[in-house]
Amino acid sequence: MQNGDLSEWNRPRIVLVIEGVLCNRIERHGEARRLRKAPILSYHTQWYETPLKRVVVLKHNYPDMGVDLVTFISQEFADEAAEYLDMLNIPYDSVKYMPWETFATALRFQSDIKAVYDVDPRRLSRFGQLGVQTVAGGDF
Repeated sequence: MQNGDLSEWNRPRIVLVIEGVLCNRIERHGEARRLRKAPILSYHTQWYETPLKRVVVLKHNYPDMGVDLVTFISQEFADEAAEYLDMLNIPYDSVKYMPWETFATALRFQSDIKAVYDVDPRRLSRFGQLGVQTVAGGDF
C-alpha cells in the first residue's frame, strides 16, 4: 500500500550478478602435490570500468529503479564487493550472497524483478525470460 492506496505497489528492480558482469575473479593456485590438487592461495578481483559507470548512470537517470547485486561465490566475497563499491561511491540498493539454485527458484516468486544480467549461459537458462546475457566487462 502506498499513500493510502489499497492496490499493490512494487518498485521495479534489476539484478546484476557481480562475478562476470561487474568483475572477474581469478584464483591464484599454489604448487600441486602428487596426490592432492593445488591449493588456492588467494584471489585477484579485476573490476570492469564500463559496467560500473553504467550502474552510476542508471541510478542517476532512474532513481526509482532498484539495482541489486548478487553473488553466487560466498558471503565474504559479497562483503568485499560492498566495501569496494562503497569506497568508490557506486550507488546500489543491496549486495547479497545467495546459492545459485536458491536464487533461481526464488526468482519465480518476485514480481518486482524486471531483469537479471549475467554472463554465464548455464545460469541464464534457469532465469527464464528475465535473464539478459551480457559480455564480460561490456556495457549492458
